[in-house]
Amino acid sequence: CRAMSRHGRGHIAAGTYHVTTRSAGPMPIFTDDVEYGHFCALVERYVTRKKWTCLSFCVMSTHYHLLVEVPANTLQGGMQVINWSYARWFNARHGRTGHLFGERYYSGRIESDGHMLSALRYIARNPVSAGMCERPSDWRWSSYRSTIEKDKSFPFVDSTLFRGYFGSDPQRIVAQIRQFVGDG
Repeated sequence: CRAMSRHGRGHIAAGTYHVTTRSAGPMPIFTDDVEYGHFCALVERYVTRKKWTCLSFCVMSTHYHLLVEVPANTLQGGMQVINWSYARWFNARHGRTGHLFGERYYSGRIESDGHMLSALRYIARNPVSAGMCERPSDWRWSSYRSTIEKDKSFPFVDSTLFRGYFGSDPQRIVAQIRQFVGDG
């Protein structure tokens, strides 16, 4: 009996994509700050290596979200390496084997400014919706707090586009983003 291999996704055009994946089952894939930090370091390495622009991200206990702008045909290889590298490291750390992620990553192309803003808000609010914190700015493992506070915790994230939707006055930008995201 021969194992069936997955077919490639084919050509993936340059563009902006909302990328996410979940754990295999209801198990956490991020259990402490070391694991969250290791995953963020992997994302940073591949954002730089693949010449992606990371516009937003959120890492939670059972899944993650990335909003990335990518050159043509780089998303597949980058996501394969990020997920494989993290799963291998996590499994070694916990003395386990087998799949860590349930299915292939999902990638949805962002088609308009409205779609972009919806994705940015959805990613920022995800930990609140999951009951992990009260406000989006409370969640440490997201780019949202860096976007509103201009903090450099995640230097691989470029929040210029997100902030640009809300004008040029720095004080008004933060208030408008907070209102738009529902971080009050």
